[in-house]
Amino acid sequence: MVTEEIPLKEEHSSIKEFTATDQTFKEIMEKSVGPEIKKIDRVPSGIPGLDELIEGGFVQNSVIMVAGESGTGKTIFCTQFIWNALCIGDNGVYVTLQQTADEVRDDVAMFGRDFRRAEELNQCRIIFIEPQDIKKIIQIILKNVKEIKAKRLAIDSISMICEYAEKRRDIRYNLGYLLRQLKKMGVTTVISSEVEEGSNLLSRYGIEEFLVDGVIVLKCGVDVVGGKPRSLYIKKMRRTKHDLNTHPFEITERGIRIIE
Repeated sequence: MVTEEIPLKEEHSSIKEFTATDQTFKEIMEKSVGPEIKKIDRVPSGIPGLDELIEGGFVQNSVIMVAGESGTGKTIFCTQFIWNALCIGDNGVYVTLQQTADEVRDDVAMFGRDFRRAEELNQCRIIFIEPQDIKKIIQIILKNVKEIKAKRLAIDSISMICEYAEKRRDIRYNLGYLLRQLKKMGVTTVISSEVEEGSNLLSRYGIEEFLVDGVIVLKCGVDVVGGKPRSLYIKKMRRTKHDLNTHPFEITERGIRIIE
């Protein structure tokens, strides 16, 4: 094996030269990153057609924000994500700050999903949180996640939580704290973000999207691709080579499905 000697530029250095070989480089790399690049564990989204666009699913323990105007399907997306967890044996918590828990249960029943039965088996919790201090909301969320050892969490919506912060700077601090704790607990989280009609923003306060690992934007209107009423695109997805195109989707009797 040919050895290449690389002289140092500074002659006064106590180290005269460094001998680099292919074997030496390989050993260094194996010690730093392992023989192979570590495989990233992923969680299925529960949305047919989406996982193919994000290398098989959401990165485990990540936080994904689903942004869109009213009527684009954010709530259905969130409930479908939790239902998928139950189908593969993981526990899940769904937090609602707008609808009551019974309203959510009735809505998902229209898609053939019996959340009530899952709650009886302590596999799932649907929590309606009344308006209150943002710190108390966070405590309630973490408490319920911990009690049933949930692997997934959906919050609908993060915009409502942020409204209860006394000051704008409190949003970044408290929301950042919540998301860090969820990651430490091994929870993969989907949060919905309300976007005002006609707005180019992804969130109400322009802060939320910077704290999450991924952003999926849902749209509804006449300007979407293929003449379909609804579409989505992936704005960002950390540690993922994601598709950059806009994809039409439909809401069927089984929920959201991306149209190929």
